[in-house]
Amino acid sequence: MLPTLLLAGCPGDDPGTSDTDTGVADTGATGMESTGGDDVDMMTTGSADESGDTGNGGVSGEELYLGVCASCHGMMGEGTSLGYELQHPVRLYSNWVVRNGRPGTEFMDSVMSAYGPDVISDEQLEEIWDYLGSFPQPTTGETLYLDYCRNCHGIDAYGGVTGVNLHEPGAMLEIFEKVREGENTGNPGARNSYMPAFDATWLTDAEIQMIADHIATL
Repeated sequence: MLPTLLLAGCPGDDPGTSDTDTGVADTGATGMESTGGDDVDMMTTGSADESGDTGNGGVSGEELYLGVCASCHGMMGEGTSLGYELQHPVRLYSNWVVRNGRPGTEFMDSVMSAYGPDVISDEQLEEIWDYLGSFPQPTTGETLYLDYCRNCHGIDAYGGVTGVNLHEPGAMLEIFEKVREGENTGNPGARNSYMPAFDATWLTDAEIQMIADHIATL
């Protein structure tokens, strides 16, 4: 079996090459490392109106992201040495990470604090996920893998934080099934066994094949 294959949530890791800097959405994807207490002051709440106010006091998803997440996850969610790549997040997993936090074992000197709805509301999270989901889809097997798979399986697909080695015999025979059906999909807190299901609106068959072809070159 191939318990976990892809995760956009917190989905990317440090753009470097360390296998241990892998891991969601948090997918994802994925979580937002603590950036200090002052950044959240901008997240005032308000009510939506006909002028287009989203209920965040006129603050956009991009502004919310830059104020709370960018110092650890990069200006565009591309990931840094402190936090995962977050473009195209899986919302179930990403919400879980934000609300529950993450221990500082996957990135050196970086602990993800838990953010309650009194700090970041559900509506504000949706604005952030909308922003992170608006980036263009990668167009090569390598960039698709880095966006959707690296967080969990490592930059070289030899296991990463999940320990699931995609070079094992038979792994690629199950890739379409695992991508489409996921694994343990209702339990995003199961770090080493949760994998979201990706339908064709996320990844086409051709894109999945591109990912498989890229893994074969690693």
